[in-house]
Amino acid sequence: MTLKEHIDDIRDNLEKGLFTSEAARSNGIVRRLLDALDWPIYNPEVIIPEYSVGGRRVDFALCHPSSRPLVFIEVKQPETLEGGEQQLFEYAFHEGVPIAIFTDGQKWRFFHPIGQGDYRERKVHEMDLTEDDSEENAKRLNRYLNYESIQSGGSIKAIEEDYRNISRQRQVATQLPEVWSELVQERNDYLLLAVMEKAKKKIGYEPTEEQVLDFLKSLERKTELDIGESQSPPMSTPTFSNEKPELQSKAPAKRLAVTMPNGEVIQNYNAMDTFREVIFKLGPEKVLQVDTERLLISTEPIPKRRTTQYRGYYITENHGTLVKQKFLRRIAERLGIHMRVKIVDKS
Repeated sequence: MTLKEHIDDIRDNLEKGLFTSEAARSNGIVRRLLDALDWPIYNPEVIIPEYSVGGRRVDFALCHPSSRPLVFIEVKQPETLEGGEQQLFEYAFHEGVPIAIFTDGQKWRFFHPIGQGDYRERKVHEMDLTEDDSEENAKRLNRYLNYESIQSGGSIKAIEEDYRNISRQRQVATQLPEVWSELVQERNDYLLLAVMEKAKKKIGYEPTEEQVLDFLKSLERKTELDIGESQSPPMSTPTFSNEKPELQSKAPAKRLAVTMPNGEVIQNYNAMDTFREVIFKLGPEKVLQVDTERLLISTEPIPKRRTTQYRGYYITENHGTLVKQKFLRRIAERLGIHMRVKIVDKS
């Protein structure tokens, strides 16, 4: 039988409810699939059941070379599947095992424990033998668990590659709001033109730049709020009503409060003054070296950005307080220093 045929047969048995215990799922599903993936299932130095880790036991340790675990598999009943991954993750991390699998026989969750982030961020893939396409499930099992691939190191490289791709996608998703915020704050010409041209095609006449910019800023304010939910202190949430704008309460004006590595606190009334002072406290030449995108400072005018000339440098100023905070945090990270950058109300 091919691996797909084994999966199809297991699916039929799962749907009939034939696997009534954890042991039945271990032997009738996990061991069967390992056999189909060419593992020597009767070699106790290659497949070690009840492998001891820190006084506890993992259901299966798959080894190469003999007695050296490269894969941990923990089998649970369906009702206990949720919430048990962290323990398996800790076992695998403690042993330096690159592949950890948590399964009830039907659902399979693949982790790369030696990656970065908590155990949820190190989950690389989840599949369901009854819900997902059998051919795709077979490809995934071969990718991570084929014995020959484990021996050659191909499976380890595969899960590392998949983990990196997922990490990049997660990073992109978290940074896109900031990208949008910067585009709007910088009054990006290409963005304005694209919206104006699209609006002209749709409604028959072209809006003014100010109309488009006001609209984009309304979206940017929402973006700031979304970003602010994960930061401290939280941004104020505006209220909307049918009152005239001048009757609505305004959110308090904001400024930056920066605690330098030496403990000095810089907190000018205007965020731009704090922004500029911090850059010069850090050293403009150092900031220049890490500001590779030339978003903050330059020795000459920066194209398409409003700048202020200060002590022989051009410093960008057409971005809001939240973006200034983001920029300063990024610079601190790149310089490898600890610097707290907070947004506080103007008093």
